[in-house]
Amino acid sequence: MSEATAVDAAAAPAEQPAAAEVEHPVAAGWRESVRAGLATWAAGLLLYAATTYVAWLPVQDLPAKAGNPPTGLDGALDAWNRWDVAWYLPIAETGYQPDPLRAAFFPLYPMLVRAVKTVTTLTTFHAAMLVSVLACLAALILVHRLATDLLDAGHGRRAAFYLLAFPTGLYLVAAYNESLFLALSVGALYCMRRGRWWYAGLLCCLAGATRLTGLLLGLAFVYEYLRQRDWSIRRVRWDVLAALLVPVGVGLYALHLHNVLGNATAFLDAQKHWFRDGYQAPWTTYRELLRLISEGTAYHPDTVRNTVNLVVSLGSLVLLALAVAGPWKLGRGGHYLVAFALPAMLLPVVNPVHNYYPLASVWRYFLECVPAFLVLARMGRSGNFDRIYPAVAIGLQGVMVVAFVQNNFVG
Repeated sequence: MSEATAVDAAAAPAEQPAAAEVEHPVAAGWRESVRAGLATWAAGLLLYAATTYVAWLPVQDLPAKAGNPPTGLDGALDAWNRWDVAWYLPIAETGYQPDPLRAAFFPLYPMLVRAVKTVTTLTTFHAAMLVSVLACLAALILVHRLATDLLDAGHGRRAAFYLLAFPTGLYLVAAYNESLFLALSVGALYCMRRGRWWYAGLLCCLAGATRLTGLLLGLAFVYEYLRQRDWSIRRVRWDVLAALLVPVGVGLYALHLHNVLGNATAFLDAQKHWFRDGYQAPWTTYRELLRLISEGTAYHPDTVRNTVNLVVSLGSLVLLALAVAGPWKLGRGGHYLVAFALPAMLLPVVNPVHNYYPLASVWRYFLECVPAFLVLARMGRSGNFDRIYPAVAIGLQGVMVVAFVQNNFVG
């Protein structure tokens, strides 16, 4: 090679990959979130299938509350037809008449169940399970994407895994609206972070049509909108009107109830059937809960449930505080998540169940406390915590699955 040729070769730019071979960073990020969410989801489904298979071993030679072991796949799946499922299925089939108590359960989830049943040959229950399982996958993908965007991919993987591993994670695949609400609310929170306000408003609207606490997403919307504009009213633009979409889902549901039942607030009135009537100071609820625990037998299921709900309720407040301050804080970009999660976790405390389970289902509601799982993911940077949390959580969840399919109250 001549000297001139060598110089020309050295000066020539390196060969660039074709444009089609360069993947956009956003697409690459979503691809990673889909992979991580799918892997966690598949592992969870395997856990639930295996635990359901062995769920009758603890009651061998004893009369099981759930009856004899299932004899086939359909019977094993039907073992998940428990508790609130019995409310969602009739709504999907016939709507909110003739029982006004059905109004306590918001319409979007049963509407999707009815739609799936209509376009498939599935039974109503099997359609409900399919909606929940797919919504669970969507929720895990979105949690990973939000956590990765706020922190990094390692935190995203841990947050999604820790969420499904939580002892009540089984409700994300059961025929409840848990996974649908989580997917919609996390999707809305992600859109807020990215400044896609109209998409965020629409998802908030759909979350409100799934559960009343969807209204609380409006607090996160307003907080994050103003934060991204340095709290300057002068920088507010027309897209702030997207916040008006937040209450639309609840409003449309109230209008439907007015037309069908003649009572627009039937969803609030129906709560009295479950002993939720009136509000009180948080310390009053905690004091009553401590009294019930102290007067109960240590290992009685009622005492165990009350103890767990108390620990989870107080623990959620601690984790939310750590999301704002301390070694595992999420930074200012994560404060809007707390603006949604804090009132959501306090709502059952100020509006408790006035019976022997004042904080019934609080550890199920904890699944929606997304910033708490981000804090746990930050704690998971410690190898010891990353081993201990999954071991304890998955072990407890296995017990909860057995209790659930045996038709015992897990809340």
